[in-house]
Amino acid sequence: MSQKQAISKSFSLIVLLIFLVFAVCGCASQKRPTHLADYDVIIIGAGMGGLSAAAHLAVKGQKVLVFEKHFIVGGSTTKFKRGDFTFDVALHAMAGGGPGKMDRGLFQLLKATGVDKKVELYEVPHFYRAVFPGVDITLPPNWEGFKAELKKQWPQESQSIDKFHVLCEDLFGDLMELRDLFRYGRAHATLTRVMVPLRQRTFFKWKDRTVQDLMDHCFNDEDLKAVVSQLWVFYGAPIETQSALIFMAATESYLSDGAWHVKGTSQALADGYAERIRELGGEVKTRTLVTKIIIENGVATGVVTADGKRYSARYIVANTDPYQLAYTLIGKEHMPAAYIEKLESMRPANSLFGVYLGLSVDLKERGYEDSEIFYNTYRDSRKNYDAMMKGDFANGAVAITIYTNLGDPVYAPPGKSVVKLDAYSEIAVWPKDREAYRKLKDQKVDELIALAANVIPELKDPKNFIIKEGYTPKTIENYTKNKGGVVYGFELSPDQWEKMPNTTPVSNVFIASNWTQAWHGVGSCQINGWRAARLILDREGIE
Repeated sequence: MSQKQAISKSFSLIVLLIFLVFAVCGCASQKRPTHLADYDVIIIGAGMGGLSAAAHLAVKGQKVLVFEKHFIVGGSTTKFKRGDFTFDVALHAMAGGGPGKMDRGLFQLLKATGVDKKVELYEVPHFYRAVFPGVDITLPPNWEGFKAELKKQWPQESQSIDKFHVLCEDLFGDLMELRDLFRYGRAHATLTRVMVPLRQRTFFKWKDRTVQDLMDHCFNDEDLKAVVSQLWVFYGAPIETQSALIFMAATESYLSDGAWHVKGTSQALADGYAERIRELGGEVKTRTLVTKIIIENGVATGVVTADGKRYSARYIVANTDPYQLAYTLIGKEHMPAAYIEKLESMRPANSLFGVYLGLSVDLKERGYEDSEIFYNTYRDSRKNYDAMMKGDFANGAVAITIYTNLGDPVYAPPGKSVVKLDAYSEIAVWPKDREAYRKLKDQKVDELIALAANVIPELKDPKNFIIKEGYTPKTIENYTKNKGGVVYGFELSPDQWEKMPNTTPVSNVFIASNWTQAWHGVGSCQINGWRAARLILDREGIE
């Protein structure tokens, strides 16, 4: 017997032993709740995770009730109007597929609920434009065009660019093979994890590595590394600390499945979900804040709202951050110490600061074709990140979204433009004193506009502004109740890329927000909602 055969045989025996141990001693499956209730499932929060969970449950015949404290559904996927202008609160582009694509992710879930019939998705015309000192390049939203543009500027790196594509594709394939791991019983899950080094080799190799590691592995030219890693600005941490996994998976999803926008703003997607939930017999209540989850004998039996009313349910899904869920809605007294310790050991990601602009000029007519532009003061992502996080927005990076270049007339009348500027921030930068906060906000709004004016000079002229409205982490915290106004959940570094599970220590309470394992973003939140719903349906024995 060769050494290789001996190792393989030993490994197989270890796997078999582990499987037998868990088959004999594994924990019993979770039991269905037996208490009587008015609803099968109550969902707290009508953001994308909550709406998705409700739709997937309702389409399977579950009686659902969704609560939302705001007067409209959507959470961060909403719109607001100022005069002639309509602003999308958050969505730039959504990965995960659409009509005519590979249909292996988000669009598959939209079709499963019938929400695909409620919205019109269209592909964005460009992926992104990256501007660094000495570099200015626009990249198409597909692998063929993306690679061609990079090879045109860096022909000596052609093989490296192809290598990057293959890695992203292989990693995504591995993740798709593991997509149902969260549903497996203990023995099945353990066996699957043991086999990962052999079956999902790309995932295993990169799960503990950073985007910087990925760039260094694939490329030699530092400008090329900066351009390809530019979308770190969408995911949270600078490239030296950001997990390679989400970057590779998102890049593959965008470039193979398409980068999509929702006609009529992201509010149309949220409204489509709410309409479909109601068609399926579910209820959606806005202007209703849930203040407590009722726990009796270790089981959730319902919720209490701010007006003192009680509603009973067999299951609860929280589209909240885990701090609200554990400390406020459930209470630490009902949570195991190990869960609280795990929660408090996790590092939250950053929040955002930005500006909504309604302009009196048509930027497209003036030659600006791009819809997503990143302007970077430095090539080094860490320098850009650190400047933003300490409030030095004049010397960081800015994401510039020209919504009126997306081909949707909803945003502004002819001859005018809607632009949104986004940068990173943390809530500690912003004063608690209201007057000091207002003055700092006004100052920083002008700083961020001045930074963006390096690539759009029209922003230097105050006469071009009709609407100029800033937001800060305090704004986000007020509307979402997320701790510190954090929008990305936990920082996606290699040591915590798994985030928190969709399950909680209370057996019939689940969490569906972007703080959980399907990562973050408009598409990922919908996947998290499906995951929470799927766990409940599995418990009920419903396929």
